[in-house]
Amino acid sequence: MRKRWLRLTVIEATVVVALVVALLLGVLIANRFAGPLPPRRLVISTGREDGVYYRYAVEYQRILAAQGFTLDIQPGAGSVDTLRRLALGEVDAGFVQGGTAPADTAGLTSLGSLFYEPLWIFHRKDLRVLHLSDLRGKRLAVGEDGSGTQALTVRLLSDNNVTARDTRLLSLGGTAAAAALTSGEIDAAFFVISPRADIVHRLLAHREIELMSVRQQLAYSARHRFVASLPIGEGMLDIANNIPREEKVLVGVTAALAVRAGIHPDHVRLLLNASERVHRDGGLLERPGQFPSDANLELPLNEQARRYLRSGPSWLERTFPFWVAGLLDRFVLLILPVVTLLFPLFGLVLPLMDRRQRGRIARRYERLRQAAIRGESSSPAALEREIESLRALRGEVVEEMDVAVMYFGEIFHLTMHIDLVIERLERRRQTLLADSMGQKSYSPSSSASHTLP
Repeated sequence: MRKRWLRLTVIEATVVVALVVALLLGVLIANRFAGPLPPRRLVISTGREDGVYYRYAVEYQRILAAQGFTLDIQPGAGSVDTLRRLALGEVDAGFVQGGTAPADTAGLTSLGSLFYEPLWIFHRKDLRVLHLSDLRGKRLAVGEDGSGTQALTVRLLSDNNVTARDTRLLSLGGTAAAAALTSGEIDAAFFVISPRADIVHRLLAHREIELMSVRQQLAYSARHRFVASLPIGEGMLDIANNIPREEKVLVGVTAALAVRAGIHPDHVRLLLNASERVHRDGGLLERPGQFPSDANLELPLNEQARRYLRSGPSWLERTFPFWVAGLLDRFVLLILPVVTLLFPLFGLVLPLMDRRQRGRIARRYERLRQAAIRGESSSPAALEREIESLRALRGEVVEEMDVAVMYFGEIFHLTMHIDLVIERLERRRQTLLADSMGQKSYSPSSSASHTLP
């Protein structure tokens, strides 16, 4: 017998079509807003292996590994080299010093500033240096080629019309620059390094070397949005030895986490989560909770990062491992249009289906009533056909008990009534057969009880 649940009505077909459309819409929305699952491997560019950028990258690597992602670290010359790699798509992310970005950023964006990097300007004590313009014509170590130190130093010197035309700008950095300064080979050296760096403490303790206090720090921060004023109080670096011996004011920049164009949105949130865990406690120059931040940025802020810095990680990311949260987020995007489309549809379809089902029950009761009426004047052969027809009807109704569960009561009563009519018609048929054979099966007093009402 053909199964009833295979017979699609217009209403059922509408529900099926709507469900398919909703699922397709969900897939399109999920692909549009969430995209494919992110690759499990990322590449980050840093400075030298003995620098702070590399040390932070190792911490990021550990955090991402716990989330099931591999972070490959590529050391380099510095921020300028990192920006070149990002523009070429050779790496996914990199630590970049403020003041190093070119005019054409090639679609690069920033995930936020992470910590301050002060610019230390050390000079020979016998020189009177109040402003950067006082260094014109001198021998200056401005950092290695490709380094963020050189890019920032050259820019600030240019603000004071100090250029390679009238000043010796030497591509020296790190320990080489410090050694040249202490030996008297150069007059001043520029360093963008941590306050805890050994070079800083050695030069501050040197009797013939002086740390310049930048008097025009407000002018620089007004001129360049990535420049910040950083006061270094007396004894702030070494309170026991009172280093420095007097308050100094430095200018500095923020280190930022830059990403290539087209980076996967999940990688953005993954890196932001790592940066928050690494940098949120602050340091000597940073307050707890100050970073990561959208302040003092040179590159445009990534839109995904803007939402993250404003609202923090999602509830899913706070509750589940990152890759699980990503899958659940896509599932929500997939199921949302389905629910949105089907919810009002069910409000329309369910009453129609109820009306249809009750109509089918009513039509079967009408068939049952007509069979009972015909049974009053039928021959034994006709009664046999009616009984077989009712048995077939009963089979159809019983099949629907498994499908229309919510109408079980009505269908159950219908089967009882069908059985009752079949029983009466069967008794009627037996009576007619007995009469035709001249055998009286029932007494006259009880014959009336066999007549159908």
